[in-house]
Amino acid sequence: MAELSNEEVSARIVQIYFKEIARVGYKRRLTLDETINTYYYVLSKLGNKKVLLEEVKKKVIRDEKELASETKEEAIPSVTETFIPTDETIRQSK
Repeated sequence: MAELSNEEVSARIVQIYFKEIARVGYKRRLTLDETINTYYYVLSKLGNKKVLLEEVKKKVIRDEKELASETKEEAIPSVTETFIPTDETIRQSK
């Protein structure tokens, strides 16, 4: 399957988006400006995809390194039982 350009993907997403808007009936008429603005908005999001993926990749790698050095006790903290004396237990201990 051939890979689509960002422009083609953007055009298809905008087409689907406006078909859905028209189908549901939110807006009967769309202006040319709204269509163009939506196209460029989607195109800019697709263009930033590589940058965003790199940021996420760096965070995942950092988290994996932190998790690799984490001890069992840090990963699964143990619960210690806390005893809170009541009036009855105080009287019994005397």
